[in-house]
Amino acid sequence: MDQNSVISIVIPLQQDGNIVDSVVRGIDRVIGESFRFYEIILVDDGSTDETRSVVTELLKSIQRIRYQRLSRSFGRDICISAGIESAIGDYVCTLNPRTDPAAVIPSMIQQCKQLGGIVHGLAENPRDRGIIRGIAGWAFRKYCQNHLGVDIKRGVSDFRVMSRQAVNALLQIREQSRHLRVLTLMLGYHHAFFRYQMENREENRRNQDAKGEIATAIELLTSNTRHPLRMITCIGMFGAFLNLLYAIYVVCVFFTKPDVATGWTTTSLQLSGMFFLICAILTVMSEYLGTILREVRGRPLYFMAEESTSSVLLEDTVRSSLVKESVSDTLSAKSVS
Repeated sequence: MDQNSVISIVIPLQQDGNIVDSVVRGIDRVIGESFRFYEIILVDDGSTDETRSVVTELLKSIQRIRYQRLSRSFGRDICISAGIESAIGDYVCTLNPRTDPAAVIPSMIQQCKQLGGIVHGLAENPRDRGIIRGIAGWAFRKYCQNHLGVDIKRGVSDFRVMSRQAVNALLQIREQSRHLRVLTLMLGYHHAFFRYQMENREENRRNQDAKGEIATAIELLTSNTRHPLRMITCIGMFGAFLNLLYAIYVVCVFFTKPDVATGWTTTSLQLSGMFFLICAILTVMSEYLGTILREVRGRPLYFMAEESTSSVLLEDTVRSSLVKESVSDTLSAKSVS
């Protein structure tokens, strides 16, 4: 058992009332066997099912649990960020209660203690997404690797362990658009990948649809890179150059041909091409303007509706342990004298 390190486990909850009891008890048992000081932070992302009542009963029977309920659903990344902000551990572990196994958490923490930085969970059995979505995902990951400088491996999820140094660096980022899978890779600390087998605790829960994934990808790119805007700039410059050549061509035809036709076809093609470029530019600029608008508002990342803890806090446990050790040392000293 680790006698010194403090471990924080952050678990986001969203309509997980039917699995939260077994997941929390399993994590408490596994972590309790390996570490002396730890806390389990449950962050409820505005669940409307029985999650709150189940957690209330857990608070009465299991120590070292803290429960935070957001006022509404802000999304998984904001939910996890709320738990990370309140975590006091030397090492902070985040996980998905629906898929990530508790048994490998001590091994991931041990690897993070040895190497520092961040240890990312890498699922060896990621869910099948189909051929089209699989190819699109591969192309998107390659794009991020080339233009964002981050290697988003297939199978990487929200299962990770971060050192306190990495956590402090992450907390300095106050962007409204928070994609932790990318932000944690952009911090610049040492990164390691821990292979594990995903579990499926809810067979009927649907994955994010293609529309949601496209929206997430667009938001991620507009928040973290100027490359799409630079591409449109290059296309606009190329279009302007072609129009300049066309203007030169028109002048040459005017001075060399005695009878010049109206040129309805070429004029129509020119107008359609220019309107296409204008629409494309406005589309990308609107995405960036939307991102800038959200950032300049300066709104909080989330609003807390409720916060409760177990009857015995981690701080009380630490204090009790220190008192017992002090008393033991005093008795030992008296016996020697």
